[in-house]
Amino acid sequence: MERRDQRDRRDFRRAPHKKYYQDRGRAKKQFIKKSRELTILDLLLHGHINENRPSYSRSPIAQVITFPDFVLYEIKINKNSDIRVQEKDTYENFMKSNKLREVIKKIDFNDLTSTSKVLIQQIIEKEILNHEEEFVNFFNNSTSITPRMHSLKLLPGIGQKHMWGILEARQRQKFTTFQDIMDRTSVSNPTKQLALRIIKELQREGVKYYLFSKTKKYE
Repeated sequence: MERRDQRDRRDFRRAPHKKYYQDRGRAKKQFIKKSRELTILDLLLHGHINENRPSYSRSPIAQVITFPDFVLYEIKINKNSDIRVQEKDTYENFMKSNKLREVIKKIDFNDLTSTSKVLIQQIIEKEILNHEEEFVNFFNNSTSITPRMHSLKLLPGIGQKHMWGILEARQRQKFTTFQDIMDRTSVSNPTKQLALRIIKELQREGVKYYLFSKTKKYE
């Protein structure tokens, strides 16, 4: 009997109870890959005003968006650094220059400050233009998600008629630039439509399919 109890204890050490992993999952630390690029959306030099602590004891915080996975984070700032809103670099370089420290947490769109919300669309549009070829390939290679839903129709302003126009145009010849898409289809502003879709994915409300943002995947 004693031998069996010892064996059971060894087995438990090899295969901890499911709740053990659940507890560890809740405590999982957020991080950003060092090579990941990010842009500063806003700086909260005295932390969040709704924190129940004196302002002098709060950590300064940066709200950022990462690329190309389009995820929002809050990161601690090194005090007295010369970091600027809309500054862009890799996380590693921000760390090496003593501007940013460790990640506090991943956040949702509703957690953004008013400044972050004002800037985010133009920052995303700029990133889309910097990687135009990749996003043009979305129009060239996108497929159906379900028998009744094509991924093109998830872009704001693209309905059934627009979708068929894009599919017919790309079948004749692949698109090469955003201007080519605008010239050959009824899509008026692909850069803006892509940015609005990414923002919708960051807002998350009513979103079932994620085309560009990894915000849900990283939970």
